Amino acid sequence: METSGVSLMIMYEDESVDVRYRNGSQLQLSPCGCEFMLVKATDTHGHPLQPTERVRQRSRFTVSTYKELMLAALAFRNKYASRPYLPEELLPSDHKKLFFSIESGVQWPELSSCEAELGPGGEVIVRSEDERAMLSLSPSGEDFCVEFTCSLSQPQNQHEKTMRGSRTKDPNSSSRFISPQPEQMYQSTTVIQHHSCCAVAPTWAYPLSLARHHWMTHHPQHKDVEAEAASSSIQVDGKTIISDVSCLERRSQLPQALPLTCPSPHWHRWKFKDPLAREDVSDLPTDLVKIIWCQGVNYRILREAVPVIEISPGDGSVIRSNGVLNSYFTHYKPQLQSEQVKELSYHFHSLPPDVLGQVYSVRSVVSRASRILACYNQARQLLKLPATPTCLREEKHFSEPETFEESPSGSVLVEQHMNVTQTADCRSDLVASELSKIKRFNFLLENSHLLQSESKHVDLETSSAEGAHEPVYEDHIAKALQRTSRAIQDIDAVISAASLT
Repeated sequence: METSGVSLMIMYEDESVDVRYRNGSQLQLSPCGCEFMLVKATDTHGHPLQPTERVRQRSRFTVSTYKELMLAALAFRNKYASRPYLPEELLPSDHKKLFFSIESGVQWPELSSCEAELGPGGEVIVRSEDERAMLSLSPSGEDFCVEFTCSLSQPQNQHEKTMRGSRTKDPNSSSRFISPQPEQMYQSTTVIQHHSCCAVAPTWAYPLSLARHHWMTHHPQHKDVEAEAASSSIQVDGKTIISDVSCLERRSQLPQALPLTCPSPHWHRWKFKDPLAREDVSDLPTDLVKIIWCQGVNYRILREAVPVIEISPGDGSVIRSNGVLNSYFTHYKPQLQSEQVKELSYHFHSLPPDVLGQVYSVRSVVSRASRILACYNQARQLLKLPATPTCLREEKHFSEPETFEESPSGSVLVEQHMNVTQTADCRSDLVASELSKIKRFNFLLENSHLLQSESKHVDLETSSAEGAHEPVYEDHIAKALQRTSRAIQDIDAVISAASLT
């Protein structure tokens, strides 16, 4: 299938991917990456009532006609998703390598022994002790890339046996996975991901603190601003990472590949619009988005109390909106020759003019970012109901380990922390659902006088019959109050569990 190129790529908050092409075609990838649907462009020479051709296939078994399109969508997904999808059938042989261990943990060096590298573009590179993982902090100090070795996706039953049956005690590590059969060989590949320093997963918190410490030595003008100057520490997700940490704290679990097959394909929902519907045509989505790629520029939504949009133009700089004052943007531009980061402030209504020969237009990217943020805020206000369950959340739920008896206490804490993090979305949906029930119940209580006023218009015979059932009505109220109390207790328990992480 020939296309005139990609015009837009979108990753939604459920980690599904939407790719739009200049010829009018559209491809969507399920959150798990296992399945895709392609809506082909309308034939200009065909009949107006001819239905649009749609193709739905398993990603692993896609035909050669659509393979390149699907591979590009999958690569975009794996770069920003929490867990990659890595089927053996879609990876070229030169990207696969054999290894004998399925260990998922890596050890990072201490600050005193960490030999960080300075890349040609001014980035700071930190490697794990076994060199299976690498973190590269951009010259602006505002975003970073990671590169790590990851085993390929496996069938669901084999994936569960591997994660649960291969755990063993190891004096050198609290969370070590080894092969149950030493002679068995596994396949792995290298995964590259891009992250923001304003939204750091616990896996990358410590290596990022190492990179930030070395970055500070090359950018002394920030020493008085950052707390790292005195304590060699940074704040990541409200947690302070310092230089003097134990061996366990210097160890992190790498992201693992999703199962080869999706356990909940019935949750695959496609966001295609009816071409005959009378709606305003817009390239910007009306759903909650996570990442948008357009004309070589990445736009990332940071989901906070006040959403923030972060722009990565591709030159090592970062442009970020300023929270509540979202009409203001800060541009962090690294100056390689002077080893400084220049901070420029923009206002949406007074953007700098375009200069001949510049790589990208600040006016264009900031204007587009402002529109994306406005669409996101609008969608956030409209989507008040609990989020629809997705296959990825179901997979996280079913992949939780069952027991921890044979693991040391440190491993239990690490595993519990990972489980709480992975199931945060599911719990938030539960909380939203329970709150919705409480609101409906409170509405009935507050408007109970309406029911009483209506009862005055019935005859005495009916009224006496209702009076006989009054104790039953009070009994229902008492039971409902008990359920409400239990729901509130469950919500408090969820909030307490989340606060521990």
